[in-house]
Amino acid sequence: MAHRSPREGATPALDRATLAALLAKHAPGRYRIRPLFEAVVVFVAVMLATFITVSFIHLRALEAQKQEIRQGLLRTANVLSTLVDVQAHRGFDRVEIETTPGFIAAEQLLIRAKQADRQIAFLYTAVLDGDTVRFVLDATLPPLAGEEDTRVALLQAYDDPPAEIVEALRSGETRASAEPYTDEWGSFVSAYVPLRDANGQAIGVLGLDLEVSAYLARLEPIERATRRALVTAFFIAFLMGSAVWFLRRFILVLHHRRNALYDDLQAMQARLDAGHDDATGPSA
Repeated sequence: MAHRSPREGATPALDRATLAALLAKHAPGRYRIRPLFEAVVVFVAVMLATFITVSFIHLRALEAQKQEIRQGLLRTANVLSTLVDVQAHRGFDRVEIETTPGFIAAEQLLIRAKQADRQIAFLYTAVLDGDTVRFVLDATLPPLAGEEDTRVALLQAYDDPPAEIVEALRSGETRASAEPYTDEWGSFVSAYVPLRDANGQAIGVLGLDLEVSAYLARLEPIERATRRALVTAFFIAFLMGSAVWFLRRFILVLHHRRNALYDDLQAMQARLDAGHDDATGPSA
């Protein structure tokens, strides 16, 4: 029976040529992997994109809500303007008329209308006297004991009136506040509708004021939804940044290990080359 050599059936040793070919084929690239920097970039990019999108939607929704508030004020003011007897209103042109039954009855109509809607801060009529805006009817009740009297007298001048009431008086067209304004009675958004006589001529306006607190309360749901969207976007961006950091950190570890293995193989090749050179060198 033939005897087998101890080396028969063993896996062939890795020779220099094969090792060199493997090293040349699988040489790793020297990539710059910065997990924290890349995670921060992803976080900022997601937050920026989300912020721009949410801000755009927020502004559009806010403007739509403001427009709806203005239109609602104008609709209410238009309805309430029908309570004013325009012909009688034209005769309220002297201060002494303030105590007459006709004037008191005209104010009482507006007072009852204002009481029906508690969100109306002030309800009044006004006329233009040259360049001066003057109040005529005022639906404000007399103050209770200890309260400030905010009523205006007949033909009292409106100092520093908002531009919208002046435009409404001069043009005879409806106007509404584009943004809240502040006067001596507080901060409001307002609507103004013309009072027209039988011939269609505007002889004054009816003004309706909504306190800015009530105005802002109607906008609050949009503001609250925007804040929630931004908080949610922050957490999503944080999670995405964290995921990028974890994955890139894992890849960095693998990359380092691959490079370490490649360096070990190169060292092995160097030893093989050194052994080969010694074996084939000149004889002593």
